[in-house]
Amino acid sequence: MNIHPFSEVERYIRFFEKERDQFMTGEILLESVQLVDLLKLIPEEEYKDDFLLFNCYELNEKRLEFLAKLLNKEIPYDLRKYKYYLEANSK
Repeated sequence: MNIHPFSEVERYIRFFEKERDQFMTGEILLESVQLVDLLKLIPEEEYKDDFLLFNCYELNEKRLEFLAKLLNKEIPYDLRKYKYYLEANSK
């Protein structure tokens, strides 16, 4: 993937219904969360070869609670019904 080093990056929590995995149900923009904090969510072996986290990482309950603390707001989640992912896009 060729990404200009000065590209602006947006990171999101995106969630999908487990029964219809291909359809996104919603997203939360993580504009105030620093990359260094996001790296705490993901084991190093999962991201060490990625450029600026341009991959998709599944979030469990512990990771979602950590993000809620970083955002200083409650993130409504239902792990029985939805799958949650940390994703990034360049603008």
